[in-house]
Amino acid sequence: MLTYNTMMVIYKAAPIAIIAILIALFWISRMLCGKNSQTSSTVTPQRLIEFSMEELRQATNNFDLDNNHLGFGCYGLVYTGLIGDRIVAIKREWLHLQPRFLDEVSYMSKIQHENLVNLIGYCCEEGNQLLVFEYMVKGNVRDYLGDSSDFTFKKRISVALDAAKGLLHLHNLDPPVQHKRFRTGKVLLDADLNAKVSDAGMLGLLQDRDLRLLNPRGGLEETIDVYSFGLFLLELITGEKPGLLQSTFEIMQWILLRRSTNTLLDDNMPGTFTNQSLEAYMKITIECLTYPAIDRPKMDMVVTELETIYQNEVINEEHEVALGSELFNITIQ
Repeated sequence: MLTYNTMMVIYKAAPIAIIAILIALFWISRMLCGKNSQTSSTVTPQRLIEFSMEELRQATNNFDLDNNHLGFGCYGLVYTGLIGDRIVAIKREWLHLQPRFLDEVSYMSKIQHENLVNLIGYCCEEGNQLLVFEYMVKGNVRDYLGDSSDFTFKKRISVALDAAKGLLHLHNLDPPVQHKRFRTGKVLLDADLNAKVSDAGMLGLLQDRDLRLLNPRGGLEETIDVYSFGLFLLELITGEKPGLLQSTFEIMQWILLRRSTNTLLDDNMPGTFTNQSLEAYMKITIECLTYPAIDRPKMDMVVTELETIYQNEVINEEHEVALGSELFNITIQ
């Protein structure tokens, strides 16, 4: 049993211990945000806005889960916010603070592109790490496929071309950057259906987490992104998630089964298209998915092919070709 004197010592020491713990946590949070630490970055990210926590609280109505919550992503909770007259998307860290947060944010600020969802600013304050991105009002392609009734073949080609240019930009960086988590949910749309790839360059912030790829590795470096882009193209034209296709045989079996039952094309796709464009689209889709991985095209070739298909649709826009009225031939060399 504790004596009276012992209890009094504990009673008097407890507040001091609590204060000491709070002070320690405060300094740890400052160190993890790159302040007062010799091992943290001393470089302030360029071309970005450094927001205060109070600004982001006001922008999100104190991170209102009912009205401002967009979803839950790999980095944490995602909110909409209003800063001035601009709507933004704010991602808030939910697992643990990253000691190299400012380094990674600085890096992300240098890889911006018109076909990437660009970082606007950040906050590293009060033990919080948040990222502020431009807001894409139409959401992601996966959701848009299910909700839209005006997503024509031509518009889908345009979206695919935008996304391909985003990946090409990453692959052309020095050193090259691979997305490694690309899928339809990572392609976001603005009010005019311009597409941008999200979460580009974020692997450094996620390196301590379980990044299970949504496609078989099947290759190294950018071949993984090319394979994922092939799945994206297939889902974009069919409206259906194809799952993992781990051989050329499985790919052809999946396509030909739907072709034979006239269910390959998305029922929600209105309008017309040329058979030539559809054949070219399926050809580049299969090439992106092909095995072995070394035979997959580079993203610059994918961009070129999609540009040709898009221009062909522009030229033939006035021609009427009934949707799904003809079967098309696919040949694998």
